[in-house]
Amino acid sequence: MKKNLLLILSFFFLTQTFCLAQEPDKENAEADTTKQTFWKKHNVNFAAVPIVNYDPALGWNMAALVNAFYKLNPQDTISPLSMAGAMVGYTTNKSWYWALYTKMYFDEDNYRLTLAYGDASVNFQYYDAGYGGFIDFNSLHDIFIIEAQRRVYKRWYLGAKYFNQKILTSYDIEGTEAEKQNFSHIGFVISHDSRDFIYNPHSGDYMNFKTGHYRDSWGSAYDFDKYEFDFTKFFGLSKKEVIAARVTALIATGDVPFEGQYVVGRDDIRGYTNGKHRADQVYNIQGEYRWNFYKKWGMVAFGGIATAVNSPTEIKFKDLLPGGGIGLRYMAIPSEKINIGIDVAAGQDDWGLYFRIAETFGDK
Repeated sequence: MKKNLLLILSFFFLTQTFCLAQEPDKENAEADTTKQTFWKKHNVNFAAVPIVNYDPALGWNMAALVNAFYKLNPQDTISPLSMAGAMVGYTTNKSWYWALYTKMYFDEDNYRLTLAYGDASVNFQYYDAGYGGFIDFNSLHDIFIIEAQRRVYKRWYLGAKYFNQKILTSYDIEGTEAEKQNFSHIGFVISHDSRDFIYNPHSGDYMNFKTGHYRDSWGSAYDFDKYEFDFTKFFGLSKKEVIAARVTALIATGDVPFEGQYVVGRDDIRGYTNGKHRADQVYNIQGEYRWNFYKKWGMVAFGGIATAVNSPTEIKFKDLLPGGGIGLRYMAIPSEKINIGIDVAAGQDDWGLYFRIAETFGDK
């Protein structure tokens, strides 16, 4: 493990030098009035990073992630930079994935629109206590997401979303057949956003409450509901130091299928990658310290606890899952304080590495 960490950290230091994270080439733009008009008019910046992650379940994950940050309306000085991106990846356990996505802010940040589409073939696992260990499975995913919000009062936003996911799941159990199913939901979104910077806040808060109602009326194979809540508060300790405190509650109710359950991991909470902790509900509490220690360089330290249960009455102190770690940051686009970085985190009998563009706890 130590050898892997040293290898990946060395890779990060080398590749950040070649990372595409720049403003338009002014010299070339002046020679071409078309380029000059477009790049300068929309304030386009790019950030790209090669990704080499590792976790025990997926193995080595090799991917490329490219984001473009831009002004949708050059005359709009209030809306944050919009973002469009693409990613493609492959893992050594023969999983693959690709996605296109965009988050747009316009009309002086009165409207926000999110679009995403992607495909994936994921070889993963889940833990079955009755079986006495992990069971492997493969899921083929086809996903489309659209979410729109309108500012209704000060920094409060109200909106709706549509989610469609087609899944073909094959379990590594003798006698079982692949199951192809469709999961579609329509839901509501309520948000409060007082962050000073969207991609790297120094103060303010960010709250989301999202619902998802799966019904056969709009093509879902199961009838169940999801309720997702997250709240993050940012405390600026100094010009170069920030603490982010975050709580999340992910709740599924009704006839919840295997594919509709939540898994402990990712940003909430980093350090869990093997899919062992899966249930209808996941709750997390996490804190992160961010420090810009030298020019464009920074670091983070984070920790928290999570639990996966089917009902809040099942939450027990002895079953709480701790996780924590540290990370390195490089400010790729100083004008918008957009970082690229790498985190290493450890959980209970698990660990993971995470490359990223922009900070954790942001828009999703």
